[in-house]
Parts: sequence; C-alpha cells; structure tokens
Amino acid sequence: MKISATIQDYLDFLKYSLGDDDTSLPDCARRINWQELLKFAQKQSIVGIYWQGIQRLGDHLEDNKPSEDDVLDWMSKVANIERRNKKLDTVAVKVTKEFQNVGYDVCILKGQGNALLYPNPSYRTSGDIDVYIHPHKDGNSSMQNTDTEVKQIIAFCKQHDSSARAIYHHIDFPSVDNVPIEVHYRPSWLNSPINNKKLQQVFAQLLSGKDGRKLIALPYGEGEIFVPTFGFNVVFQLCHIYNHLLHEGIGLRQLIDYYYLLKSQKSSNESKSELNRIIRHCGLAHIGSALSWVLINILGLSEDLVVVTPNERFGKQMLNEMIAGGNFGKYDERKLSGVASSKVMANIHRLIRDTRMAAYYPSECLWEPWFRVWHWVWRKKHN
Repeated sequence: MKISATIQDYLDFLKYSLGDDDTSLPDCARRINWQELLKFAQKQSIVGIYWQGIQRLGDHLEDNKPSEDDVLDWMSKVANIERRNKKLDTVAVKVTKEFQNVGYDVCILKGQGNALLYPNPSYRTSGDIDVYIHPHKDGNSSMQNTDTEVKQIIAFCKQHDSSARAIYHHIDFPSVDNVPIEVHYRPSWLNSPINNKKLQQVFAQLLSGKDGRKLIALPYGEGEIFVPTFGFNVVFQLCHIYNHLLHEGIGLRQLIDYYYLLKSQKSSNESKSELNRIIRHCGLAHIGSALSWVLINILGLSEDLVVVTPNERFGKQMLNEMIAGGNFGKYDERKLSGVASSKVMANIHRLIRDTRMAAYYPSECLWEPWFRVWHWVWRKKHN
C-alpha cells in the first residue's frame, strides 16, 4: 500500500504536533483541510495530539488558518476527551482502592498510567481501565499469579458478574460509573508456547519486589494509582502492540503511547541493553524493530531513545497496517482484513490476516491456530 500525499501531510503535521515549541512548521500546514484532518485524527484516536499542533500555529501560518468553525469543532472534541480522562482518573483511583480493600495488590496497566507521560495528560484519548491484580502477600514476593491464584481471581470476578467469560489473560469486571473494567491475572501473552513461557517469567521478574510498581499522584487531584515501572512497560506495551497488530489492528494512539514512554526514560545504556536482550529473548525483536522505525521516521523520536535497532521493511509494513485500519483496525475496508460481522467470519478473516502477516512474524502467525485450539480447551476449564 502506497501512502497518499494527503496522508503523508497528516503524518508530517503529526510529527510537528509531537515536537517541541521550536519545531519548524511544515509546508503541509498550508494545504491541509482541517475538517478532514479531524476525521483522520478521530479514526486514529489522537485528536488531542493534533490539537497541540493547531494551538501552536499562531502567527506561524498566514495562509490556510483553521476557521472559527474549525477551531470550535476541534475544541468540542478535545473538551470531551478531557472530561472522559477526568472520569477515568476518578474510576482508576476507586478501582485501586476497592481491590486493595479486599486483599489484592493492584497495578493499572496502560491507560491512565500512560496519560501521565504526556505533556498534557488530558489530551490522551482514553478507553477502559485495565487493572492487574495479585493476592496480597507480605514481603517482596513475586506478583506472578499461579494457576491456583488465576482460578481464585476468576471466581472472585464471577461473584460480581456471573456472565463474565475468562480468557487466558483477563476477565471483564462490572463497569464502574459506565467505565469498562478488565481484570488481568496475566499482563499479556504470545501464541508461541515457548516465547509465552519466557514472557510470563519476564513479567514476573519486572513486576515483582518493592521496585516493581510505583505509586503516582494523578494530575488533577483525584488521588493516587499504582503503575508499572519503565522497564516493564517497554516489554509489556511492545507485546500489547504486537497482539493488536496481528489480531485486530493497530492505530497511531498506541504508538504515541510508546513514543512518550521512551521519551520519559532516565535509563542508562546498560539498562537499555538489558531490555534489548529481554525483547530478543521473548521473540519480540521483529516487532520492536518495526516500532523503532515508525517512531523515528514518522513520529520524530530521537534515534538514541529506541531500545531495538529499526528495520525499514518491518516499519513500513506496520505503518501501512495502521493507516489502513485506524484505531483497533475498526476502519479497515480491505477484503478479509480482520473486521467481520460474525464469529465464523471473524475466524476466517483472522486466518487470512495470519497468512498476510506470516512473512513478517512467522512464529506468532504459525502458532496461532494451535493456540486457538488450546485456548478453547483452557476456556472450557476456567468458565
């Protein structure tokens, strides 16, 4: 898929929007249709990020300035994002306290924790609340859930919602103030049983002990939440992006989360080298190289901040998938893209998607049919 000139303009303005105040205004600003850009931003769930760039236009743009109606439309969408973020901050604090009160250690994954890394946390488009829980134990014991603890967590969640269905890494929990809650007993997963075993061991290592998570105050006084540390997020969010790319579709929002994550690092070259080793150990090197290429060449991240060496071939393939599908692949109009109206067609589409992706990520794609059968048996035993 060739990126159109219009989409390239949108990407160039995105790089400007992510840049510092002294970033030069790109020529594309003189020809962008601001209403069409808003539609693109909504598909990618990055309206707030583009708003950062529009606010900086000021006197730098003499021609093609957004009209008053354009500005009002953007401001309305941004205001909705801000209100939603404040609501999710409040819910994240409430969920943290409620699980702690019944004996669980808690860590908020992605979401409101990621927003804290943004220059303006309220500009990140929020989704649901993902919470990792583990039965509390005194001392610095592992936060990895055993099979018995996984069953206990599933049983606890089903006490609150008997219709909830567990999958390998999480189960839905009743919404709080109309905000969906996902309870994780495993942070994420890989289809390959070999790499998945390594991944779960790495998660346990990075999330355990007194330094495995940190207590952070939310920006508008709603309270405090526990979030993972930088090293855990580098591996976990890379795996999360990998799963979305292969199974549903991925948008620019997830990559901007990773962009701000890497910009937040205060790590040495030695710790980055260790993270690179872990990523390779878990079979995540190819997706890491794709992500690095997009972060550097499309979003403008400094090359010295990436953990994995960029690869242009993998990066361009990832970019094409993002542009075609939008956030979570919901806007993918390609035949057999992965978007389907029934479970039967969804499975067919997913196999076709695996075939398309296998040239880039053979291990995960070839293991997926096996994992799907194994997962069906797992669900029968745990539901």
